[in-house]
Amino acid sequence: MSQMTMSGQNLIGGLNRVFHCNYYNAFLQMTVLLSDGMTECAPKQLLKTAATPLVKYLKQQGYSEQDLIKEFSTCGFGKLRQIDPITWETPNSHYSEASCFQEKPRHNCFFTAGYLQGITNRRVEEIACQLLGNPVDIFNVFEPQSSDNYLLYEPPITPVPGRFAFENAQNFATTVDEDKIIAAVKKLPFYGKADPNDNGLIDIFGVLLTQHFADYLNRISYETYFGMRRAGIPEMEAKALFIQAGIYCAFFTYGGIMKSEEWYNTVVPMCQTREDWIHAMVAIINTLGWGIWRIERLEPLKKLIIRVYNSYEGIGYRRMYPPTTDKNISFLAIGGCIGLARLLWKIDIREKPPLTWDFYLANFNNDDNDYQVTQTHAIAAGDEYDRFVVT
Repeated sequence: MSQMTMSGQNLIGGLNRVFHCNYYNAFLQMTVLLSDGMTECAPKQLLKTAATPLVKYLKQQGYSEQDLIKEFSTCGFGKLRQIDPITWETPNSHYSEASCFQEKPRHNCFFTAGYLQGITNRRVEEIACQLLGNPVDIFNVFEPQSSDNYLLYEPPITPVPGRFAFENAQNFATTVDEDKIIAAVKKLPFYGKADPNDNGLIDIFGVLLTQHFADYLNRISYETYFGMRRAGIPEMEAKALFIQAGIYCAFFTYGGIMKSEEWYNTVVPMCQTREDWIHAMVAIINTLGWGIWRIERLEPLKKLIIRVYNSYEGIGYRRMYPPTTDKNISFLAIGGCIGLARLLWKIDIREKPPLTWDFYLANFNNDDNDYQVTQTHAIAAGDEYDRFVVT
């Protein structure tokens, strides 16, 4: 189980874990795979090798092989078991349950293969996949393989200030009790079960969640983004791909949460306006390991300003690279802020619309009455926090 810290990190074994759903994980992986064939990009290898050093780090912290197998399930990745000295399988797998969107089915359990590389210290390849009709995902173990640690720098964790006051005509006061919401969320079963009769998946809010490695998601995102830029993809086009993954995350995860029984039982009685729903959703976000979000300004239907202290993207960037001059670099949070505004102000999630692909395309992914976001501050660029202005 994770240890939630005051800085907004959810630590397991000293590594931050962030909750993300199957839609985000699948779309992000698909985005990484779009770089296949581009100069200096090796996405299939990256999707594996980004996991391996993190598992090795856990082994250095004292994790046994059985600990790692159990944690694979606890964090929602499915069931992992060894069949013989060179064969492993996942009868249940988060990545095999993930939607392919517009892709053709293919071997897609790269993270699992990388995780196994960390356990075995050997090269691992997926040789059979449920998405291609096999009953289970099968992995073979090959020659010994080393891996390089890409976490080179200490994370710049900063103290988190209290919430902003909302007491004037522009920033309406809210009736939402964030502390009560966070206490209620902590009681929910945000973990998979590793028992023999369980599937090791986290099925809640209408999505499959994982407690994913923040460093893994950051590594595959930023290395692919840099590779796309070196291959000649324009900056805004490359960024838009990763921001879109954050918008999917907001639509399916935020939307699923705000349609759930738990939301209506615990949160809705506190809410009087749509803006109260935004305050409440930010409270939920502050349990996900994404850092601590603070609403700086909220003008109904017009403007939303969010600060994020210790954002997992900003912290993650600084763990891998020197500070950048680019301030629009927290792709997931940019997409999440856009998605939050769209869910409450472009459509009205309180009407419980169907969260389907067709509804997304018809109502959520067009330019009518749309919202845009600019990131004005970035931890990756040396600022104290990330800051997003939605208009």
